[in-house]
Amino acid sequence: MPMHRILIILLAVMSIALTGCATLSRDECKSGDWHKIGVQDGSDGRLPERFKQHAKACELDRSEVSEAAYLSGREKGLAIYCTKVRGYREGALGQKYLGACPAQSAGQFLSGYEFGKRIYQTERRSSDVANEIFAVSQKLQSPKLPNAEREPLLQEQSRLQTEDVRLKKELEQLRTQADTLVAAARKKKKN
Repeated sequence: MPMHRILIILLAVMSIALTGCATLSRDECKSGDWHKIGVQDGSDGRLPERFKQHAKACELDRSEVSEAAYLSGREKGLAIYCTKVRGYREGALGQKYLGACPAQSAGQFLSGYEFGKRIYQTERRSSDVANEIFAVSQKLQSPKLPNAEREPLLQEQSRLQTEDVRLKKELEQLRTQADTLVAAARKKKKN
């Protein structure tokens, strides 16, 4: 391969790598609103180490960075993030908790997070069971299926259908509890 092609490929790969590492756009670096950036990161549950990544992203533009403004904003953002309802939402979406909440609010966040995670896992299992029921049903429809294999498949289908009903009831109860949790948070927010 000619040297100029290797150089072009190498430059393209480096360009993609550098772009992929940037945590902020050039405009965000130039605006220098580190308090606002901190609020956003805090409300997203980012760890304080994120500031170093931002600072590195802004080095190329020689933009000024303010760790104090960032951390002050992040603290405000964490007040938004570290709630029971937000924990529930993060868990229900299957998001990973990075341990961003301070000790005084971690308990309420984690309470909601574990509840949401339970919903997420139950939904995933329900989906898996539905797929398993479909696969067993497909096998049972085969005219070439030997009778010796049919009975165990019928038993498996019955077991899966029972589990499916149980999971749907459990999900209904969990969603009712989630609705209550969210409604209570909205009511509290209005007061």
